[in-house]
Amino acid sequence: MTVTVRRATDADLAVLREHQARPDLNLVDAHFKGQEDGSLIFAVAFDGDEPLGTAVLDTESELAPELRNMYVYPSARRRGAGRALTSFLENEARAQGHTAVFLAVDPNNEKAVPLYVSLEYHPTGEHIFNEDPEVPQVEDDQPSQHYAVYKKSLTAL
Repeated sequence: MTVTVRRATDADLAVLREHQARPDLNLVDAHFKGQEDGSLIFAVAFDGDEPLGTAVLDTESELAPELRNMYVYPSARRRGAGRALTSFLENEARAQGHTAVFLAVDPNNEKAVPLYVSLEYHPTGEHIFNEDPEVPQVEDDQPSQHYAVYKKSLTAL
């Protein structure tokens, strides 16, 4: 398997809409519009023609640049898509002159936190309180009311 990552294109939208976790939120179209407006980068991972997942680099959030809304499709998990998406967006941030990337994650997200730590994201000790997340990050009924903020330096060798 070869994971490739690139910016999402208009031609990708139909297949990405089929795979979004919460179609009612219309995040695929919102993220693509943000990319068109220049406020974020909407990345998509593929294995050949098979989409594996998506992620966003938000360059206008309060944590800018912020890696957010990473979603690897359940059938594609543990195949390197999350790492590839993260690496691609970190390189994009570096190319824009940023020296760090931030993310905010539900501390109860037992799948995401170990991935981010293994990718050298470190907790800052800061939290973002969020009583109504756009997409719940945990599968059980006990999501946290805050997200922990993590940071990765892009200048370390």
